[in-house]
Amino acid sequence: MPTYVRSMVTEIKKIATMFTLSRFVSSLALLLITPRTGLFYLMYIWCVVSDIADGPIARKTKTATNLGALLDSIADLFFIAIVLIVFIPLLPQDPAFGSWIFVLIGVVIVTRLIAFAIGYGKHRTLTLLHTFSNKAAGLVMACFPLFFEVMGLRAGFLVVFAAAFVSAFEEFLITVFSKKLDRNVVSIFHINKKG
Repeated sequence: MPTYVRSMVTEIKKIATMFTLSRFVSSLALLLITPRTGLFYLMYIWCVVSDIADGPIARKTKTATNLGALLDSIADLFFIAIVLIVFIPLLPQDPAFGSWIFVLIGVVIVTRLIAFAIGYGKHRTLTLLHTFSNKAAGLVMACFPLFFEVMGLRAGFLVVFAAAFVSAFEEFLITVFSKKLDRNVVSIFHINKKG
């Protein structure tokens, strides 16, 4: 194989990782941009696009690895944390919200942390599953700014909370009942209960 072709193949193999790493940088940039502006939403959309694209690119280029999947999941959590940091200060400005909003956010976070702790205890690694409900919750969360602008803060938040809680609770159940770690399990109905 000619050197230039080999070089091109090597560069293509790096694309998925570059998309994932760009999500860390883009997420950090959201902290520096005024929320709800055109530039903010442009950067936000890039975070979502990079999340959607990195997995299929890795599979298409046959560069998918466990490390890449773990890095993708960590980038997702990082993005979600940044979005919370950006949007939570906007919540008290809306008179429709009380402290219960923080309780609901806490319920999702605690459910995830318990699942992570159980998974780490059972498998000695971060479990971070790629279930359909986690992907659906990610899509709903990605649409949060749209819900925020179209439906209002309260309705938009409740839609996102419902999706996030269902996916967190399913991940908790899968972690508790599965015997073997399968990060690509699609749902609670497809877990491996045999060791």
